Amino acid sequence: MSWLTRFRNALDSSRLDDDLANEMRDHMERRAADLEARGLSSPEARRRAAIAFGNMARLREESRELKLWAAFETTFQDLRFAWRGLLRNPVFAVTTVLSLGLAIGANTAIYSLINAALLRPLPVPEPDRLITLTASSGSLAGIWQAGDGDLFSYLLYGELQQAAGDSARLALLNSPNRVEARAFDSSQPYEEVTLQVVSPNAFEVLGVSPAVGRLFSVEEDHYPSPRAVAVLSHGYWVRRFGADPGVIGRRFVADGRTYTILGVTSRGFSGAEPGKFVDVWLPVTVTDPGVLTNPAIRMFHLMGRLGPHATAEQLAARLQPTFRRHQEARIGPEASIAAAVREHLREMVLKAGSGATGISSFRQAFARPLWILLGISACTLLIACANVASLLLARSTARSAEMSLRVSLGARRGRLVRQLLTESLLISMAAGLCGWALACVAAPALVELVSTKANPVRLELALDPGVLLFCAAICALATLCVGLLPALQATRTVSMFTLRHSGGHGGRLRLGRLFVGMQVAFAFCLVTGGAGFLYSLRNLVTVDAGFDSKGVTVLAMTNTLQRDRQFAFMQELRRRTSSLPEVQGAATAWMAIFSGERRAQRVVVAGQSPSEREETFYRVSPGYFAALRTPLVSGRDLSLQDNDNEPVATVVNRAFARRYFGGEAVLGREFQRDDGVRHQIVGLAADSHFGSLRGGPEPIAYMPMKPPRAFTLYVRSSLDPGSVATMVDRAARSLGSGLRVRDATTLDALVEGTILKERLLACLGGAFALLGLMLAAIGLFGLLNYSVTRRTNEIGVRTALGARRSAIYGLVLQDLAGMVGGGMVVGLAGSLVLLRFTQSLLFEVRTFDPLVIGTAMGVFTAAAVIAGGLPARRAAAIDPMVALRHE
Repeated sequence: MSWLTRFRNALDSSRLDDDLANEMRDHMERRAADLEARGLSSPEARRRAAIAFGNMARLREESRELKLWAAFETTFQDLRFAWRGLLRNPVFAVTTVLSLGLAIGANTAIYSLINAALLRPLPVPEPDRLITLTASSGSLAGIWQAGDGDLFSYLLYGELQQAAGDSARLALLNSPNRVEARAFDSSQPYEEVTLQVVSPNAFEVLGVSPAVGRLFSVEEDHYPSPRAVAVLSHGYWVRRFGADPGVIGRRFVADGRTYTILGVTSRGFSGAEPGKFVDVWLPVTVTDPGVLTNPAIRMFHLMGRLGPHATAEQLAARLQPTFRRHQEARIGPEASIAAAVREHLREMVLKAGSGATGISSFRQAFARPLWILLGISACTLLIACANVASLLLARSTARSAEMSLRVSLGARRGRLVRQLLTESLLISMAAGLCGWALACVAAPALVELVSTKANPVRLELALDPGVLLFCAAICALATLCVGLLPALQATRTVSMFTLRHSGGHGGRLRLGRLFVGMQVAFAFCLVTGGAGFLYSLRNLVTVDAGFDSKGVTVLAMTNTLQRDRQFAFMQELRRRTSSLPEVQGAATAWMAIFSGERRAQRVVVAGQSPSEREETFYRVSPGYFAALRTPLVSGRDLSLQDNDNEPVATVVNRAFARRYFGGEAVLGREFQRDDGVRHQIVGLAADSHFGSLRGGPEPIAYMPMKPPRAFTLYVRSSLDPGSVATMVDRAARSLGSGLRVRDATTLDALVEGTILKERLLACLGGAFALLGLMLAAIGLFGLLNYSVTRRTNEIGVRTALGARRSAIYGLVLQDLAGMVGGGMVVGLAGSLVLLRFTQSLLFEVRTFDPLVIGTAMGVFTAAAVIAGGLPARRAAAIDPMVALRHE
């Protein structure tokens, strides 16, 4: 008999029993009829037929076991029994399913992000053969910006590509950025797209094939006469052009330049950087020639595909001599490079790591916070499991009569444990479905939480076998955690005498206290961690940035004018904007502050050792300090007459003056950049932050504005950003200058964008802390309420003998203090470990911070008192006469 038939019989065992009974009855009737035909009487024929047939019950059982699998049948019986039991107790079922479902959903949502951003391999052939190159050194850790070790120059890429030989094929790509694009003709509107520059062999190295047309090849590897061509992603092609194959060969304007569409990538490939879906790719040869010829410009990531018999370690060893020669050439005989910097460059080692998951700035910023949040959500899962286990333990007390009766009828303990675990499995499965639904909603919301308009984050969160397996695994873990110990404890009841005299209740209460103590310990860790993240965010938000961001609209401007005409129109636009209604000030600059971009060079001061650090040089127009309300301490502002004639008139901030001149008497002093350009200080500004709120204000040198193709316009106004953008765009068009507004945001939004990581930790850490606190409070309430029920007779006797209400309150709260005190001691140790582990993510919060620890203790104590006060009030209200009749 096939397993499918046995499975079907197990699903409908009553039908099988009827079929077997009918079949045996048919055999008996035929045998009796045959004997009657031989002359026997009907009763005698039936008697002899029954004797010949044998034991009908035994034969029915043997036939039954052959026609189904007993394990299937008992499993279905357990499932049906558990389902009916949960339906009879809807409050218990809803409480347990929601408690576990919230915890499972939180874990699944965060794991979905981790899987999409950190673990999922690129959708290309043999992603395990891909590698990424990085350079690292143990010295000067604080001098270089995070991620600089992942960036290389175009010249170094060419040298390494030649040195790799047949060991690997290397490709170059920059970080994707948002630009304006317009398709086909000038009647089409501009839109923002994500653009990435790659080497012509990048698609071949990654293993990406074209869906339409062709991709880059050696024909695009021409310099100084590059081919202006572009490749579209499949998603952008479908979304913007309706999957029209006629786009091949048509014109496409991106970032002010015109390209010819060459092809479309295959479906599913959206770039090598998780978190960003690339819309358009350009060959690296169309970039600024200075980028391709200057070894100091490091802006490209390097990926590669290993040869058939090469390993990452062998490739790194093969490329290291070439890399070392390049570093020595960078150092050269220049005395302007500090000795520590020269030593750092010589110590740098080239490493080849796995490139299966691509390269990602999102991963660099959020990998550690996401893993920490997964650990925190795991604590929430343990709290929920302990909570449900406590509820199951209390329920097992009410089922003591049932368990005793089963034992008396011969049920084995293993069979009872299996039945109770089946009930736990049903709860976990229902919670898993609820958790999956919650994760489907929460995961995209978490992505939105870390995404901004200027730096959108897009992750593929579609159904994934890895996420399904993770959800199934935590459901199985929850089944064991919530069901095993209560099941073993419930099946210890062995006689009706034990039931009648409540002999097993003391052990259950002790086990319940253990579960509640676990909840208190884990919940206190969560509350402490949440308080730490919230205080860290508060400290960052209250940092004095050195300017007033309220009411400042930041406009990204583009133009199509010749360079010699740009400056005049840019200054005229600033003047007209300043005179607009409701505008208090306007100024232009290159990139926007807190946008993640900056121009940095080292500073050389006569008579001092060369600087080991690169400082920010920022080009601004007159009126910048007034528009942002950054005070000028001394000297003057930049003027329209200031230009790049040496010495360049420059305003520095106090941090710059302290670092290089030891004080604020800096007016008239001179210094040089490492490229030899001389600067003269004409003004001293107050300190302000440029790229981050963490750390102290960084040194900044403000230089006169130059006419770039794209620039930033700061407008201080009482109007909303949309209205400001409309007025400025109208003023720009009235000039007939080709200037227009590309994007509008606020300075507040840019500042907020720098603390996304801290906001994510604060929001989720606070949410998990609240959830853990609620679950722990429910656990405390449930156990104390059960304890009061058990001690009703004792409390009645105490009251009858003259015990005051305060003494009864004290009796219950003493029990509460024991559980909470022990759990908080263990939780405090865990909290200190958590704060120490997350120290790098906290701002001005110490490992043992009295404010954080005190807040956590206060909040938790208040929740515990509320949870314990209700059972204590119930105990104090017990009528002695009712209590004495309780038994």
